Amino acid sequence: MRPPSSGAFMSAYHNRDSMGGFFFDASLTVYTASTSDSAIQAPENEHSTSVWEEIVETEWPFDFGMSLIRFIDHFGFGFGLQISNPYMTLGTAFEHFGIMGWTDWRLIGVCDGKPEWFRGGISVMEQISPTPALLVGLFQFASRSEALYTAGGGDHWVPYKEDDSSPISCWDDDTDCYWKKEKSDFGEPYYYGFIEYGGGTYVTYKVNKFLGLGLELRYSYDVTYKANRLAFTFNAFMG
Repeated sequence: MRPPSSGAFMSAYHNRDSMGGFFFDASLTVYTASTSDSAIQAPENEHSTSVWEEIVETEWPFDFGMSLIRFIDHFGFGFGLQISNPYMTLGTAFEHFGIMGWTDWRLIGVCDGKPEWFRGGISVMEQISPTPALLVGLFQFASRSEALYTAGGGDHWVPYKEDDSSPISCWDDDTDCYWKKEKSDFGEPYYYGFIEYGGGTYVTYKVNKFLGLGLELRYSYDVTYKANRLAFTFNAFMG
C-alpha cells in the first residue's frame, strides 16, 4: 500500500458533475529509493536498518492501479486496487483545497493472532486551475506505507518465526519475527512497512468531455529505514 494519487482525487471533485459523479482512474507508478549513509553504517543485528539496505534497493519498481471515486457535493469516497491490493479513500475537497485519507483492507489486520499495523495515511492538497481543463496542485502527506521486494537468486534477508517455520509477512518490530539470510534461485515476493513523510506536485488536463490525463511527482523521507523515496505517476481518467 502506497499513497494513492492526490491529483486523481482532486480531479474527481473538479469533474463531479460528469458521469453522475463517478470518476474512474487508471495509473502507472514508478518507484525508486536510496538509503542514507547512516543506514548503511548501522550495526548488523536483528531489525537494524543495515538488514534492509539491500531490500530497499530491490523493491518492486512499479505498480499498476485503478480507482473509482464519487463526490457528493464536497464529500468524496472511493475504492481502488494497487496491483492486487484493495484500498479505500475518504475525504473532502473544494476548488483550491482538499484533504484525503486512505487505508487498505488490513484496517484491522492480524498476523499470527496479533494485531498488525494498518496501512494508510492522510494527504492535504492545494491547487489552482489556470483554465477550466487544467489543474495544477501541490500536496503533503504522512503515511504508514508498505512496499514489496523480491527475495531470491542469492543471499537475501527473509522473515521467519522462532520455530523456523516457513517465511511470513510481519511488521518488523514484532518480537516473534526474526531475520535470516537464505539462498534461493527463484524470486519470491515479501512486503515490509515503513513510516514516510513527504510531498509533491501534480498536473491534470481534461482532453475532452470524458477523458483526462495526469502526471504526478512525489518525494518522501522514510524515517523507519532512513531512505529517500521518489514516485512518478501517470494517470488516465474518465469522469
